[in-house]
Amino acid sequence: MAQSSAAHPQSEEEWKLTETLEPSVWIERCARRISEVDQEIMDAEARRLAREMLRFERTRAMPPEAAVDFVATQLSNPGRAPFERRRTNRV
Repeated sequence: MAQSSAAHPQSEEEWKLTETLEPSVWIERCARRISEVDQEIMDAEARRLAREMLRFERTRAMPPEAAVDFVATQLSNPGRAPFERRRTNRV
């Protein structure tokens, strides 16, 4: 995923609203941001990636736009750790 030059600032209020977003709304906003960041990704693929991001605990806790920006930044870092799911649920 290519990185966008436009930062997507998130307020504390937006972070709190994330907890109340319906999954379908989170996915649509996330897919829209994915399409903004990488204009070569087809809409169906952007939605598939958004669904995957919703399954990850860390990105699910973020506003959708911030989650996309976070993943794009992580993927652009050549020394990054693997991006994987946890094996056990955390409480």
